[in-house]
Amino acid sequence: MFLPLLALLAGAPAPDPTYLAILDSPDHFSAEFPQKAHDCPRQIAWGTVLYTLTTPLAELQRNVEAALDTSEKTGYPVLIHLDDWNFPPPSTDPDWVEWTAFPKPGETHGPLVKRRWLNWGSWVVTGPPPNYESPKFRAFMRSQLEAGVAKPIAQRLSRWRNEGRANLFAGLVVGWESGYYSFPPPVPNPRPTAGKETFQDDEVVTTGYAALTRRGYTAERLATEARARHISEKDLFRELMCRVVHDYSEYLCGICARAGIPTDRIYTHYTPAITASAPAVAAADGRLLPLSTAVNSYSRPGFTMTRGWADLPKVADEMRRIGRREWGAVELEIVPGSRTEQEALEQFDWLTQRGVRVMCVYGWWEAEGHPFAVRGTGAVAGMKRWLEESPTPTNGAHP
Repeated sequence: MFLPLLALLAGAPAPDPTYLAILDSPDHFSAEFPQKAHDCPRQIAWGTVLYTLTTPLAELQRNVEAALDTSEKTGYPVLIHLDDWNFPPPSTDPDWVEWTAFPKPGETHGPLVKRRWLNWGSWVVTGPPPNYESPKFRAFMRSQLEAGVAKPIAQRLSRWRNEGRANLFAGLVVGWESGYYSFPPPVPNPRPTAGKETFQDDEVVTTGYAALTRRGYTAERLATEARARHISEKDLFRELMCRVVHDYSEYLCGICARAGIPTDRIYTHYTPAITASAPAVAAADGRLLPLSTAVNSYSRPGFTMTRGWADLPKVADEMRRIGRREWGAVELEIVPGSRTEQEALEQFDWLTQRGVRVMCVYGWWEAEGHPFAVRGTGAVAGMKRWLEESPTPTNGAHP
């Protein structure tokens, strides 16, 4: 009862902290990183991923409550990540899943995408990507996010504010490298494999036709509009799908904001601009969208900001250009160039000085020697120094 009174007597509230989160349970890193006082401007947090599309609503709500309970008991703020499309349930419902072409005359729907091949260091096969414009799918996601995620967080955050512990909620990341599924030709050699599954010739596909059909497009309309604008159908398709993905993200973030989560605690999660050294095939990836796609009225923009693959200066410059001075590095792997103490410190400082309010380090769980391992590298000492020090001067050069 007396904490809010003390805050008032102390004058204006302190600025919101900047968070360095580790995607892992706090009991796995607490020996290295003790929790910080609630009024520290730099906080060590923990992160967790919730599989929003496949977890039953009641279980999803229990998972959210458990995460909040963990933060309340340990004093470590939590950054909650929500999957928006990577791990959907199996389905052959044409009103739910995406299509790989427009319907032909006389057909009620296009060919359904069978599954998705996802390369996150090794190949993973997931269910067919959803149609973001499907009323059925959107109603499902509204129920999952509103009742299962946003309302429990908003209720807990309200209490934490009254107790002077609002720092315990680092944020909600709505999305996981959002995009649309595209596996461009040619068929890879060797073919991707995952367990007993092998990539087939007919899995070279682009999806999004179900969403565009919902928006009133047909093969004929797409061709006519492309000719009128003197661009290729491929380029027009990609432009339209950028809008679809943006609007889907905005829809999800809006649900969370209207349920009571502050917009400055909601982040999107997109793939960033890539460096010249990134694989050429990445340019055709349906996750590699204009940076502005990550921006909406209900959240801060968030990106994967791994050095060597992400073009860090380009992302920072674009956020400044469009007036988004606060944003998130919501996924960050420790890779060559950021593994020594000084390299890691410079990277964290550089991001912080350019408006990043949350940085989430992936790979704490990996064994030493793994390409994304954090433990056993100098980055741990760099993280500790960042938590204790003020930002270092910068000449504008990127780390």
